Amino acid sequence: MRNIFRNYSSEQTRSFYEGLSSGDNKRGIWGTERRFDPDKISTNVSVLKHFLPVVTRHLAASDKCLDLGCGTGGFLSLMAPLCKTITGADIVPSFVNECQAMIERKSLSNANVVLLEKDKLPFADGEFDKIIMVDTIHHLEKPRHTMSEATRVLKPGGEILIFEPNKFNPLLAVIWVLDKNEYGFWPLGTFNAYKKLLGDAFRIEKEEFNGVVIGPDDRFTVALADFLSNPSNKLLSWLSPKMFIAARKVSGQSE
Repeated sequence: MRNIFRNYSSEQTRSFYEGLSSGDNKRGIWGTERRFDPDKISTNVSVLKHFLPVVTRHLAASDKCLDLGCGTGGFLSLMAPLCKTITGADIVPSFVNECQAMIERKSLSNANVVLLEKDKLPFADGEFDKIIMVDTIHHLEKPRHTMSEATRVLKPGGEILIFEPNKFNPLLAVIWVLDKNEYGFWPLGTFNAYKKLLGDAFRIEKEEFNGVVIGPDDRFTVALADFLSNPSNKLLSWLSPKMFIAARKVSGQSE
């Protein structure tokens, strides 16, 4: 029996998403197109309202950025105009191919994408000023190892920006039960869990609930996420669909 508190291995995750791209697998919730079409992601009203303003506050024109777990590049395309260079990286070949096609189609001259095939990230120590991870960590087979590698390739004083599901959101609890590729977020899914994962290598600079929803685009779901994540709604904000954490690498930490 499948352990519903443990995520897929890297190979299982790669196979699952390759199957989605080929049509052999069906996404448990909302279907594939709205979750993975880069153009739909980059024009999603919730993404534009809750993701883009947040990263805009943290990215600088001089930054070299890494979008770790970039998928098909929908978020990468929004961040490219905000920084000097941005590199996407993912373990799923079809996602990398689609991201590359999107980069070429949109003429993003400061962007590139690489396929991750080994546990060690193919980047130099301290190569990036910022690392962005959107719905990535809860899919990792070895989150501590991957976060150690992310720490290595981030400059001292650099910043990591994390968007992850909040497990106390009722809709996400349903997804956890129905969508087998989302099982990994339940052992995480809280601010304390992610702060523990980041460890002493980082200083937490910002933690807040966030209303971005990727997939459902009906007015009710988007409006509900907006309402729950409103900073003035202190009583119910803990039910928001996403959590956002900004953490700065402590000088001298390499891993």
